[in-house]
Amino acid sequence: MADDLVVRLHGGPDRDGEIDAGGLVALVGALQLLATRIARHLVDQARPGRSAGVVERAARLRLVGLDPGTTVLRFAVGEDDVLGEGLEHEVTDALFELVRGLWNEAPPAWTTPLLGDACVDLLDALARTARTASLGGSRFREASFRPGGLSRAPWPRTDPPRTFGDAETVRGRLDRLDLRRGIARVLDEAGRDVVVEGVVPASDPALFGGPPDPTAVARLLGQEVVVTGPASHGPGGLRLRGATIRPA
Repeated sequence: MADDLVVRLHGGPDRDGEIDAGGLVALVGALQLLATRIARHLVDQARPGRSAGVVERAARLRLVGLDPGTTVLRFAVGEDDVLGEGLEHEVTDALFELVRGLWNEAPPAWTTPLLGDACVDLLDALARTARTASLGGSRFREASFRPGGLSRAPWPRTDPPRTFGDAETVRGRLDRLDLRRGIARVLDEAGRDVVVEGVVPASDPALFGGPPDPTAVARLLGQEVVVTGPASHGPGGLRLRGATIRPA
């Protein structure tokens, strides 16, 4: 049997009873992602062998009501005509345990990095649409909090946010370049990958024949280069941000 979830939004950028379409899409998407990851986590931990279809249906969210005059979104979790052996209720139980973790800035001990990513995404989506958010349901007492003021730092992440410090210089071969995202990868002299975010060419016209132009970096692909920028050391190795790049 389907369970229920009620989300109340207060003090958002729009009038009570209204919600920006982009904010609604982000919020519903974040809730669905979290519910799906919870269902998969529960099955992997305690119910191996369950079909993907059962898991997806048990985690499926349906927007079943919008209260007029106030920004209240009512969801059904799971499907009424599907036997999920209680998985829908387990998903909602776990979701509210994670919500209480958001409120208390203390993730449950069983929170994985994938769940942590989804929880932070939900917090960001709530902060976009409301100053204060409340989540509840027929089986749960409503939990209210200010999503913009809660810390994201305690949550495990698949790619934790980086802090960048003093500038460092790396010499190596430029072996990958994404001009659209402004990201490059350099294979340094020790054979390690160094990711460079927001790469720009050196401003010396003698090197590139004109003023700085990000597309000029493409000419250096496969060549030895020198990259300098604020550095971050962490999982995945060294990263440089807003770095300049020039021929070695």
